[in-house]
Amino acid sequence: MKVVDFALGDASRVAHGWTIAVLPEGYTQVELDAGLFDADVAKFVKRLLVTSPFNDAGLRPLLNVVKVRKASAHTGNTIHLITPTPTTSPFGTMFGAMFGRDTFQGHQIERIIFGDDAAVKKAVHDEPGLGPVNHFLVLINNTQTDGGCMSNEVGWFTKFRASWPDVAIHELGHQAFRLADEYPYRNDFSDPVSTHPGGDPTVPNVTTVTDVATMKWAEVLTLPQSQVPTTVRATPCVRNHPVIAANPPIPADAVGAYEGAQYHDCGVFRPSLQCRMRESTRPFCRVCEMTAHIDIGHYLVDVRAGSEYGAGAWTHVQSLAAGANPERMLSYNAATGAYAISAAATYRFPIRRPDGTPPIDSHDPAVGTGSLGAGWTWLAPFDFGGTLHYFGHQFGSGMQGIFAMDATFTSVSLTHATPPGHASHTHVVTLNLGGAPHYVGYNSLTGDAGLFRLDSDTADPVPVSTMQWGAGHTAVVAIMIGSEPYVMTYRMSTGELMIRHLTSSSFTMTFASPSGFWKRNITHVALLDLADRPYLVRYSSFDGSAAVHHVRDGGTGVDLVCRVPPLGPGALSIPDLGSAALSILGAGAPVMGRVQLPEPNSGRSPWLYIYNALKQTLNLTPVEAR
Repeated sequence: MKVVDFALGDASRVAHGWTIAVLPEGYTQVELDAGLFDADVAKFVKRLLVTSPFNDAGLRPLLNVVKVRKASAHTGNTIHLITPTPTTSPFGTMFGAMFGRDTFQGHQIERIIFGDDAAVKKAVHDEPGLGPVNHFLVLINNTQTDGGCMSNEVGWFTKFRASWPDVAIHELGHQAFRLADEYPYRNDFSDPVSTHPGGDPTVPNVTTVTDVATMKWAEVLTLPQSQVPTTVRATPCVRNHPVIAANPPIPADAVGAYEGAQYHDCGVFRPSLQCRMRESTRPFCRVCEMTAHIDIGHYLVDVRAGSEYGAGAWTHVQSLAAGANPERMLSYNAATGAYAISAAATYRFPIRRPDGTPPIDSHDPAVGTGSLGAGWTWLAPFDFGGTLHYFGHQFGSGMQGIFAMDATFTSVSLTHATPPGHASHTHVVTLNLGGAPHYVGYNSLTGDAGLFRLDSDTADPVPVSTMQWGAGHTAVVAIMIGSEPYVMTYRMSTGELMIRHLTSSSFTMTFASPSGFWKRNITHVALLDLADRPYLVRYSSFDGSAAVHHVRDGGTGVDLVCRVPPLGPGALSIPDLGSAALSILGAGAPVMGRVQLPEPNSGRSPWLYIYNALKQTLNLTPVEAR
């Protein structure tokens, strides 16, 4: 029998995936040969893959579970509680596991079991190809006594309970994601009540801060300050804190601040009423799930720190494919009507035109510059007849225009214009539907949305269908999932996110999030397609924070993948808007997206770009999909 075998994934994914090594403790060679350990690991994997976030199809290709078989001299059911605790194990097991090594207030903690953590890690890292593994679980072949813990980056657990795979995932929460226990006692429920000594813990799921503006899970908070803390405070301290009375009642899955966590009853708070870190058979709460998703997601998309380059004063900056040429950037100023086209890679070089953009031709800086006329609040790209076009819309006047890019990708000219009052959209996105270019127009003030077909670059758009989305959406993004078009909308005032599937005649909702699903200060959302998979990048011009999300198959939701290194505030925030010269609130205005840049010896690689209107800079951040 091989020492190393994969229960999930394979060896090729270890270097760039997220891997758990599971080792046996108290399995004799006879038991290993009989397949007992293999069957137990299979139970763990089965439970893991139905537990969020591990059940996310977007993360599944990253997950590995590797078995490292090491026989013990004796079966694990010979391991019993030891009082007093000896310094070495008398049982001859591989790593010397014992119960009750820890004490609390002078009493042995019977449920605590761990062993030689260094030996566990060495056993894994000594195996060829397993050097990158840094998540370790030890499955103890003991059905007589209940126990488990995380010790020095190794999770240990027995098979006493029928739900032991849930205990294993609880210990994985400690080991892999730095999650704290959320129950209020250290030994068992008979422990005396206690108050946290103060100081905010460094773990992500426990806090002493109840200010909704500064608490560590403010981003996913679903309750207002008036309902935080979310449980009734008590003096003197008590163990069980009931949820505060509210009308309507606070939902069972609300994210707030519930008193009692990390072995203390008072003065410290957890995000939700129930969580796997409080009771192992429960699902992870939203904060713990998000923490795990981000940790694993970093293996899916790697975003490194970027650099800023001078770019001039513009209201729109967007990338464009330029045929056989390296990708270019189109900059446009809605106040003056001026535009400038530059090779994206040349922003990293010092030469600049008077307008702040790098020239296409250093001998003739005017190449790639011109005017589109002032007032276009949207310039949405689309392909017509194999030629790059832009669909322009003016929110104030309702005028629309179609522009065509020339064959050299240095000039843009108007091919058709409608009179003022033709339509009133605060947001416009283009997409391909049934092999033909279309656009979706939305009015954030009225909630009206419409689908229009672009049959010609010299004729008015053709209305296809209309519907009411509701007012207040501040970002609209078109997404292709496979070959199917979808539209995502975000409402800044509530943090709601919605995804709709488009057909030639209608919109069908595929995902509608609860209020507070995203932060309420996101000003820009853009498509970040990587490795033929749809991602969204979101950015707040208020605090400069950004993050990448994966869009699920069928548009059934979005999952946080990773954070983006801080970009700084300033890209088209509210003070830049004046009298609605840009899209409403600036949300979704085209200043952010993906661009392919040439790299030495590696062809082209994707970068995230974001234009900062305050600094007049273009930030280029390398991203990599694995």
